[in-house]
Amino acid sequence: MNAAELHRLARHVRTIALRATENTGPDRVNAGELSVLEDVARNPGATVSGITRRTGLARSLVSRISRAMADAGAISITADASDRRKVRVDLTPRTRAMILDRANKPILKAIAASTPKLSPDHQLALERHLSEAERLLRLGAES
Repeated sequence: MNAAELHRLARHVRTIALRATENTGPDRVNAGELSVLEDVARNPGATVSGITRRTGLARSLVSRISRAMADAGAISITADASDRRKVRVDLTPRTRAMILDRANKPILKAIAASTPKLSPDHQLALERHLSEAERLLRLGAES
């Protein structure tokens, strides 16, 4: 596999993930918003600088996304108790429940929708390979 093939694979896997989580259509969460939501889900009470560092997004974009999501009621922004210049970002309980619900959806239907030319056996094999790739990548990244 070369870098171009890896990028193509990443696009296909992202499409499957978006279908599986039903993050499609006009109200879909864009990539930047999704990065912020995923980071805050993994790091409750995150600071804007922490989100910026972990996601690689520009600080101004993280701030803008955070304010818009707070205005929409998806996240809460509170002043840091130890440093009033900082704010802490967290998911609202409703958003956390929605993300967990979407995150736990099985992916086989999304694989089938994304790969209509594959047989059901090949679609199952693809699901197994994706699961194994995720496991190996997670193990390789753990410290």
